[in-house]
Amino acid sequence: TNMKKIINYSLIVLCAVAISATSCEPSHEKSEALTILESKFKATNTDFVEKTVKPTYRALADNDKKLVEQLSALKTDADVVKACDLWKVARQDWEWSEAFLFGPAGDYGIDPHTDTWPFDRTQFDKYMAKFHPATDESDAAIIDDAIANGQNLTGFHAVEYLIFRDGNARKLADMTADEIYFAKGAAQDLYLSSLKLVSAWGGEVSADEQKLLDEVEFESKDYGADFKNAGNAGSSYSTIVLATRQIIAGANDIIGEVRDSKIGSPATGEDVNYIESPHARNSIQDFYDNIMSCKHTLYGALTVSGTEPLANSLIGICLDVKEFEAAAENVKTNMEAALKAIANMKKPFVQNYTHQSAKDAMTALDGLEKSLNALDELIASYE
Repeated sequence: TNMKKIINYSLIVLCAVAISATSCEPSHEKSEALTILESKFKATNTDFVEKTVKPTYRALADNDKKLVEQLSALKTDADVVKACDLWKVARQDWEWSEAFLFGPAGDYGIDPHTDTWPFDRTQFDKYMAKFHPATDESDAAIIDDAIANGQNLTGFHAVEYLIFRDGNARKLADMTADEIYFAKGAAQDLYLSSLKLVSAWGGEVSADEQKLLDEVEFESKDYGADFKNAGNAGSSYSTIVLATRQIIAGANDIIGEVRDSKIGSPATGEDVNYIESPHARNSIQDFYDNIMSCKHTLYGALTVSGTEPLANSLIGICLDVKEFEAAAENVKTNMEAALKAIANMKKPFVQNYTHQSAKDAMTALDGLEKSLNALDELIASYE
């Protein structure tokens, strides 16, 4: 009983302190508000996985496969043009995935493996002078290994360099059999990487696709289930809200990268060679698609292209919570401003990276990042 008295007394003291500070009520109300918020954000987290992440990676895998098939059947210049078009389609899918590089894309090093630039042309030229994979099996094994295990001679930018020049498709006559071998191998490697991402997030893969994953002994936890299970035992996210805030963090990571590195490095003169997709002249499209990736994750689903978010999306929910409404509206305003500023950049970026329009885009991206940080702080205050 003595122990009980002590505990009861300490509770009375605690409540007295709380009452003198504010009163015991608000903390109770806040937890109720948090409970409501959590039930809403649980739907947000599920939709993020099911309507944004999984469909993005599935489309990427399907379009990577089409690119492989096209590169395996090059007979005319028109075939190369078609390959270039397919590269741009698959490229968009990849750029649309960059708001969720947390998870398997980062954990398994898939992002640097598929998307390192600038492409190492010096090393590539050395390889092509030395090895002839199209006609020599042991050379082919060396090239296959460089593609599978490196990051400077593979990925989107290897394929890009091999099929594009100065924004146009190369002429088939200008491409050697060894270059075509290399392009096909890099595209096949892109397809395998995309299957890893589909599988790791818990998406569907066919029996043939599973065979490719088994060949390289790829296994992963189910990142999608882990994300949707936030707040429950076994999830790496201790609370539902923490997972929801990860969506904002993922978006802000790519917003910062587009501003500081993709546009910023060349625009500020820090590194004028640091230009993404220069051979396809696709840089500004890349930047735009990266911010569309943020829109897909924050507004819900891949189908969102307009200015209105879906009801269950992160921004959709926040517009519906009185305390978050103004901050969410501010994100919407800044999102449109950023997309517009990128669309208005002088093309091609590889020739206009010092143009004022590049700096204007950086300023707009800064505004978008700040508005997301402000919303994130509000959401965090509920935890």
